[in-house]
Amino acid sequence: MVRKRRASRGPGAPRGRAQAALPAAPSEGFALYRVSAQLPKDSWGYQFSTQHPKLRLELVNRIEVSPTELLVEVRMLGEEALEWLVAAADFPHVVHVESHPRNDRDVLYRVTFGVPSIHTVTVRHRVLTRYPIVIQNGWSRFETFASAPQMRGYLNDLRRVVGPGEIESVRRGVSSAQNLGLTPSQDAVFREALSSGYYAVPREISVTGLADRIGRSKSTVSVALMKIEKRLADSALQVDLASFRLAP
Repeated sequence: MVRKRRASRGPGAPRGRAQAALPAAPSEGFALYRVSAQLPKDSWGYQFSTQHPKLRLELVNRIEVSPTELLVEVRMLGEEALEWLVAAADFPHVVHVESHPRNDRDVLYRVTFGVPSIHTVTVRHRVLTRYPIVIQNGWSRFETFASAPQMRGYLNDLRRVVGPGEIESVRRGVSSAQNLGLTPSQDAVFREALSSGYYAVPREISVTGLADRIGRSKSTVSVALMKIEKRLADSALQVDLASFRLAP
């Protein structure tokens, strides 16, 4: 006879009421958090992205190749994407770089480098970061499914060891973790619009300029942008979204 084990609560699940600084969470104490954290100032990610603040870096994969080195795949989007290949030699923590350009504004790099302190803190608190991890102007942004006490401990450790970090938003419920539902074509337009500054304030590129870069007609891109914006607006209404800062 096979005995079934009773499901146990995760080690980070709260046993009592949440602290006043936190919004109400599901009964198991977990939610999908959007985190913003400054990168270590001695890291290549911080230094290169602050030198090229309009460049968007998307960390899409990573693996620990040794206790002291990481291998990551990072996609760089923007007019200065190709400059990293030359700049990499200036950063002492970078061991090896491979470039795989799609074009001069969309380049995939495989980079081996020394483990940064932000990664050490993330592993210590067992925070599972969802890809892509976006890096821009010295800051990283990512989503993680975690408990409130786990996130509080993680952020306190980040602030002590690395630098500023905060929760930008929290989404409650399993359905909120689903993707935005964009088609591959819409996703390509959306990423190009983000990296080109279409959503910047003030706007840095027109629909005509965006269409030229993508290689599509202005009317096609205009319709795609309207569908994308409607889908994003619908997604925002379908989740219980609360912006807040997680107090120490």
